[in-house]
This record gives sequence, C-alpha cells and structure tokens, in this order.
Amino acid sequence: MKKILLISRCSWTLYNFRIGLMQELKNKGINVIGAGVSGDGFEQKIRDAGFVFIDLPVNKTGINPFSDIYLLFKLVALLKKEKPDIVHLFTIKPVIYGGLATKWARVPKVVVTITGLGYVFTTGKSWLRATVEWLYKNALKHCQTVFFLNNEDKELFIQRRLVSVEKTKLLPSEGVNTTKFSPKYASSPQPARHFLMMARLIREKGVYIYAEAAKLIKEKYPDVTFTLLGGRDISSPSVVPEKDLLDWKKQGIVEWLGEVVDVREHIAKADVIVLPSYYREGIPIALLEGAAMGKPLITTDGIGCRETVDDGINGFLVPVQNSEALAAAMEKLINDAELCQRMGLAGRKKICTEFDEQIVIQKIFKAYE
Repeated sequence: MKKILLISRCSWTLYNFRIGLMQELKNKGINVIGAGVSGDGFEQKIRDAGFVFIDLPVNKTGINPFSDIYLLFKLVALLKKEKPDIVHLFTIKPVIYGGLATKWARVPKVVVTITGLGYVFTTGKSWLRATVEWLYKNALKHCQTVFFLNNEDKELFIQRRLVSVEKTKLLPSEGVNTTKFSPKYASSPQPARHFLMMARLIREKGVYIYAEAAKLIKEKYPDVTFTLLGGRDISSPSVVPEKDLLDWKKQGIVEWLGEVVDVREHIAKADVIVLPSYYREGIPIALLEGAAMGKPLITTDGIGCRETVDDGINGFLVPVQNSEALAAAMEKLINDAELCQRMGLAGRKKICTEFDEQIVIQKIFKAYE
C-alpha cells in the first residue's frame, strides 16, 4: 500500500484545509498520515476521521535557530521511520525544514504547496527576507512539484531563482467544500445590514481599515452591524491588541466574536463578507467560504484577494489601506437589495466552477502520479 505523509503547520490547518484531500486519498486505498503541531484540539478530530496524526515541534513565533534545528532533526527521524512514498508539505516552516529533511531522508517524491508568503514578504525586514529566501531555495531543490495559489507568488519565486520554472504549477486556492458551505437564501432580496470579517487578527489583514470603515458607515446608518471573527495571533509582531478589540465593541463599532470551530452559522447570518487585507495572501479561504454560501464579497485589489472577485459581479475590489473606498463599497450594498442577491448568486457560481475542492484535489492527484 502506498504511503503519503502530509505535513502542515498545525492540526487546525491540516483539518480545516486538507481533510478533504486526506479522505479522497484514503478512499483510494492509500495510507495517509498527517503531521503538525498539536494542542489546538483538532488533532483528535483528525484521528477520529481515521488518520494517524503525529505531533511536531513547530515553533510558530518566528526564526529560532535552536528550535528550528530541533524540528529539522525530528523531521528527518520521522521520514526515516515512516518511509513514505510521497511527502506533501504545506505552510512556511514545514516547507522549508521538511524540504531539507526529505533530501536527507531520501524521500522518492516531494510535493509542496506555497500557501502564501505572509509577514516576511509583506513587511518583514530585509535580512529576514534574505534568510528565508535562502532557506526556500535550498529546501525546494529536492521537490518535484511546487504549487502556488496565485501567479504573483509563482513569478516572484521564479524571478528570485528560488525554484526552477519547470517545477512550478498553479492551484486555484486550496479549495472549498461546496456541499459543506452552501447557501441559505432569503425568500426575497435583502439589503446589506450585517457585515462580517473573518481573519487572523493581525494588522496586515486590514482589521483597522475594517473598523475605520465601520465607524464611517455607522455615522450614517446606525442600524448596520459589523462583526469580526478570528483569534489573536500572538506569535505575530503585528497582532491586534485585545484592548483595541474591546474598545471597538464598547463603542458599538465592531463586535469581536473570538475564534469558533465552525464559521458557517456566522456566515449564514451575515449579508456581506469583507476582507480588506494587504497581507501577502495565497487565496483567503474566508472569502471562498463566504462566496460559496452565496454572500457578496468586498476585498482589496491585492495579491491573493483579487482572484476571488470579479469586480462588480460577485463583489467589489477596493484599493488597499483605504477605509473610505471600503465604506463606499459597503454603502452600495446597503442601498441595493437586488445587487446583493445578484452578487451572492454570481459568487456561488464562481466558487463551484473555479474553486471547488474537487478541482484542487484532482490537480494534486496528477502531481502525485
């Protein structure tokens, strides 16, 4: 029986973004093993689904030479013990240190998905970026296929000579389960009265831009509500302070709901999904899930975000870091129920034809074969 090892940053990302792939592999009679950081409760969900999950010591707080070297040796030991036929690596540290480990452990086939370039390539210091680029270049030498979620990231890696062009392929996001995320339409068109943003709470995701736009809208439309869903990523140097979140809630501007296991209930209650990110995104899953449930989108004309929206069709693209433009786009949907409905229907169609999980899985299968 063929054995495939999927290594991600943590059990949460493995379960929420890759469980569909794992299940399809299992259905084909393949022995699938997952690995990543445990401790968030999702490792048990993976095991309950019938998979082995192995805990890894991935330090999520930045570059620490001692913890990263320890991770590298643990990965080499794991690979030599399990002897997988294929290793698929996701997210930054598993890609970098997993890529190095697969070379030393002589893994026959290695597939990588670059899920986004994140803080280092958005606002990181030049020395840090240079270090990460050097690590990427060495880690990707042994990989047979390197998937990117958007063309800008792919071209950047090629231009910086971090990967050879013949190894690179594009994936249309990490995919969304369009059966799990399905619309719950109202009986008649409804104007936008409830906006929802779902993201890790770091500055680059546009949290402050969202709050500023909400304040502008509430001055004119006090009955419109704004909610924010997501956890504070304390490992990030740009994490949003809890004080600011509580102040917005106290002022009646934005209500912070924290982090939840299942976002579908909150998406169903919302009228529009918003993500004013200026982060170096791959393809934001929050936007895909929102559109799959028939919600209009408002996001930025930035890397990774623009791929989810046909401007004026299933939502609006606005300039990055521009709360006035964001508020203007919101106001259009507040005043036009028919537009909300049309955009929601168009968004669902776009997700089903371009971003469905099965489309992504079939492309990955071809790389495995």
